[in-house]
Amino acid sequence: MELIPAIRDRLAQVDGRSGGPLASGFRAALWRAQHQAARAEHTVDDLRGYCLEALQGWRLLDERDENDYLRGYRQGFQAVLSDIRRAETSRFRY
Repeated sequence: MELIPAIRDRLAQVDGRSGGPLASGFRAALWRAQHQAARAEHTVDDLRGYCLEALQGWRLLDERDENDYLRGYRQGFQAVLSDIRRAETSRFRY
């Protein structure tokens, strides 16, 4: 899938940062998304659905209840969704 390099780039950026719960949650989301994208039978739409499904539960949390790990986890999936959107829009440009 064409998004695997983008996910790997994001993982490399996170690995270059200092640790902590925020980076750990972000990294966990990226690893899960990469695993999902690596399956030969999965499409970009499958990856989008996986990310959206992973984010569904966070709507129930108040911001004050969201710890740094969960915030990083949410931000990681949002970053993958952003990469999907970027890939789709660049595909349609002439």
